[in-house]
Amino acid sequence: MKNSKLFTHKKILSILLAAALLLSPAAPCGGTLNVGAKEEVKKTVELVVAKPVITDVSNEYKGLLVSWKQADNALGYYVFRRQKSSAPWELQADLPGDTLSYLDKDAMKEGGIYTYMLKGYNGEILSEESAPKTATRFPVSRVGINIKYAQKSARNMQKMINDFRTGKDTWLWNETNTKQVYTYDLNKLAYDYKLEKIAMLRAAEIALKFNHERPNGRMCFSALDESDYNYTYAGENIAYGYKTAKAAFEAFQEVNEKYAGQGHRRNMLNPNYNVCAIGHAKVKGVHYWVQLFANTTDDSDYTKTVSTTKKVNMYISTDDLSSYKKTLKSLGAKISDYAPQKTSFVAIAGFKGKVVMAYNKAIGATGYEIYRSDKKKGGFKKVGTITSQLKLEYTDRKVSRKKKYYYYIVPYRVAHDERIYGKKSETKEVKTK
Repeated sequence: MKNSKLFTHKKILSILLAAALLLSPAAPCGGTLNVGAKEEVKKTVELVVAKPVITDVSNEYKGLLVSWKQADNALGYYVFRRQKSSAPWELQADLPGDTLSYLDKDAMKEGGIYTYMLKGYNGEILSEESAPKTATRFPVSRVGINIKYAQKSARNMQKMINDFRTGKDTWLWNETNTKQVYTYDLNKLAYDYKLEKIAMLRAAEIALKFNHERPNGRMCFSALDESDYNYTYAGENIAYGYKTAKAAFEAFQEVNEKYAGQGHRRNMLNPNYNVCAIGHAKVKGVHYWVQLFANTTDDSDYTKTVSTTKKVNMYISTDDLSSYKKTLKSLGAKISDYAPQKTSFVAIAGFKGKVVMAYNKAIGATGYEIYRSDKKKGGFKKVGTITSQLKLEYTDRKVSRKKKYYYYIVPYRVAHDERIYGKKSETKEVKTK
């Protein structure tokens, strides 16, 4: 190997320092727009980009999802992040103006605290900084379960709901339980096939967690949002144990209940809805039913009924896995966790009695394992573990002089006290002096 091609230890460190530098875009704080009313007269109008508002930072399977409202005059957004209040903001993404969310796949440190800030821009004009929003990372696991659906019987419930809404028994108790108040001229509800897919998912989810809160810790209506379902009003009824659609529907009617127990009945008689959909799943002999109602302006296309077993992916907060362990095992569920992305070498060099290497940050990794062999293929053993996601160099001092070695690096992250590994890097050859 020629001396001109050798990496020195100082060069390795300089590469590391260069890789750690963050180039933040610089832009003036204000600007003007000249509008010519006549050739001899010009008006100057100041263009102001409104300050963005972060609405939510939620835990998702692949990272933290940052959402915000559209900022007036913004043609794009800069997304910044930091993990300590004393640290400078680091630019994470430059996004177009029609994008109102950002998935941070690198926010994978279990229990890690991440704070986000946005700036809107229009050309060289920047908005003020948004108010920061902080979230704690709680990993989410994906659970695959085989669910038996019976959607033919589920769709039969639509007629029962519409007969009820247009019939003579459309009464509800008032809040003091002193009078039966009738609702008149209710419209029939169209069956929404896109909404049905969401109802089917919810039927599977309530088999695991019978609640309007989903297994991932979010409310039931987040299932509509995740499917980009367009709605202004929505409602959900859930039940289990009823073998037929008729029995489930009659339970939802709550004829013998007072006001406090007629929530399902009020949903079915709500005048704000124009569509409905029903999900029916059978899990270990138990029937689960979900009625979804909504007001939407979007039409849906007919789909064939599903009366078969399908694999359904659900998402559960990793911290709650132990709560569902017995149920998941009985259902033959397959649990998987999102793995970090692959890393690659920046540089590697052999010296007298040591090998020094630098590598790129793997998105989603919280640490790295270093493997070495004196053979090109096989014989690799772990020689080091880096437990910091920010340390991107390693020195192996347990090597012999004037000998060839081969290395690769495996990124990992920690979830439910286990290491979730990404794919290994390419293998690099190096010779010590």
